[in-house]
Amino acid sequence: MECPRCKTANADAAQFCVRCHATLLYKCPSCGSTQQHGGKCDKCGIDFAKYAAMMVAQEQIRASRQHEKVRQNATTWRQIILLPVTGGYSLMKHFLRKQE
Repeated sequence: MECPRCKTANADAAQFCVRCHATLLYKCPSCGSTQQHGGKCDKCGIDFAKYAAMMVAQEQIRASRQHEKVRQNATTWRQIILLPVTGGYSLMKHFLRKQE
């Protein structure tokens, strides 16, 4: 297979060019078929760019949920550590606010 960018000869099963590392074979993330062009999958019709954007958006949502969970746990531990200083008032207030 010839690289479209640098015209170097590559093995037919090569996914990337050995010289310039350009993508030679695109693998569909949905059905797993390979093709020599990007864009839409010839077999299942999924658009690679839209699929990638959807995966990035899902990962951002997952990361923001994880960040919020860590922040809530840190706040709870902060209130537990301050328990001797505040007499438990701020901890009760924290848990009441959390239930709302």
